[in-house]
Amino acid sequence: MDKADREKKRRSEMSEVVKAMSMVIQIGINMMVPVFLCLFIGYKLDKWLGTNYLVIIFIILGVLAGFKSVYSIIKGFFEKNLRKEKENQQYFADLYKERNRHMTYIDDLYDMDDAENTDMLE
Repeated sequence: MDKADREKKRRSEMSEVVKAMSMVIQIGINMMVPVFLCLFIGYKLDKWLGTNYLVIIFIILGVLAGFKSVYSIIKGFFEKNLRKEKENQQYFADLYKERNRHMTYIDDLYDMDDAENTDMLE
């Protein structure tokens, strides 16, 4: 492996690390923003209406909204990988079929060769 290939591989690995780190940061932000926003809204409503329970309801709503957001992000991320994996599986299945077709052809050639040789011996 020459220097250019090693550099290309290193950049590709770094790219994967950066993608993973950005996904972790994105998940954290998408989880925390709805929680804090709902906490703020619940607190202000409690203060304005003179109640004590709205903040709890809004925190629960924020957590649910955060989980939904994180689920959507992760689902999208894994859909891309799943699609790529299916393409790879189809590629290898096609290779396997092609190999079997060639092996059958070669076996037929050997069978024809054997039949000709046995005819010559008789």
